[in-house]
Amino acid sequence: MFDDINLPEKEKLVDVINYLLGTNFLISTTEREKYFIARKYEDHLQKFFRSFGWEFRCDTQNEVAFVSSLDAVHRRSLKLEESTWLLVLRLLYEEKRGELSWAECPVATLAEIRTKYEAFNLRLFDGRNKTKLKDLVSLTRRYNLIDQLDEDINSEDCKFRLFHSLIYAVPADGVELIRNKIQKYVAGYAGKEAANEMDETSEAD
Repeated sequence: MFDDINLPEKEKLVDVINYLLGTNFLISTTEREKYFIARKYEDHLQKFFRSFGWEFRCDTQNEVAFVSSLDAVHRRSLKLEESTWLLVLRLLYEEKRGELSWAECPVATLAEIRTKYEAFNLRLFDGRNKTKLKDLVSLTRRYNLIDQLDEDINSEDCKFRLFHSLIYAVPADGVELIRNKIQKYVAGYAGKEAANEMDETSEAD
């Protein structure tokens, strides 16, 4: 399949394939050389991944290359808190993208992320849940969706760069699905809280 490529270039291409299999998203911001190899051999990569039922795409405007399983069987199953985190980042990306030129990546602070959580009547993580916040940031950094720009992750001023890969991690139709899932959870949680309050009142009577 790669017989028309010389050995040094072939080795670089194999490196790109291994990277995509492990990370899904390849962006020029963090891996510029790998991205341009992927762009140069886009046709080869499309044929390679298509051979076992995957899709390779290269978004040259946003400089994002990625692979996905056509039947979604290899997608990671997310917990509700992970889905919420992704939705909040995606919404902030959408809001802030309009303020920038096409090449720039939006930046959001922890305070802005917390405010977006509160819009869903959810609390971000307080001092007892610092590990959860660290885990969520690590998850999204691993898949090249965000980058942490400041050292203190718990500071309200800590800034996160939101990569264009978020467009594909949470496509437009997925935004509504996740939003509805979270709203149902919030409504159910509120119902349980109300029931608990009624039980406590009955006991007091």
